[in-house]
Amino acid sequence: MSDQSAYPTYAKLIHLGIAFFGVFAFLTGESAEDGITSNGYLLHSYLGLSLASIMLIRVAMGFTKSQALSFKAWSPFSKQQRQYAIEDFRSLLTLKIPKRGPHDGLAGVTQAFGLLIFIWMSVTGTILFMLGSESKSNIFEYVEELHEVGESLIPIFLALHVGAVILHSLCGKSNWRKMFNNKLR
Repeated sequence: MSDQSAYPTYAKLIHLGIAFFGVFAFLTGESAEDGITSNGYLLHSYLGLSLASIMLIRVAMGFTKSQALSFKAWSPFSKQQRQYAIEDFRSLLTLKIPKRGPHDGLAGVTQAFGLLIFIWMSVTGTILFMLGSESKSNIFEYVEELHEVGESLIPIFLALHVGAVILHSLCGKSNWRKMFNNKLR
């Protein structure tokens, strides 16, 4: 296996923060239905607000010169990216793992999908928290419905992301190790 550099510590922390706060906010979503004074609501809210903070940092890092997190060379909605994604999908149908950069092809589309979902959930959740669930105004109900749309997309993203990690591992490309090691051996 080739020697590939690990992700910088700040990128690992951002990724793990999104994973931790995103998954646990998702898992505590039902407990938030008990009302603004319940412990479930507070737990879900604080996990979601923590996710929103991490997402704000992640988006800000996308506009820096960070090689690991910059959006500069990453255009998930370009014609070229769509072509790469189609080629990658065809490659997967023949049981071959595509060789692309970390933000190219299906990997880039999947990452963009995840970032958009977690940004969506962060923005709508923060608005709901600021409005307060006791108000039950029309705007609150509308934003709550928008928040629930994102809630149904999180399992799809997790299945794609975790499935890709498992598939790569089964094919001998343990890219996930870059999250935990300084160097791949």
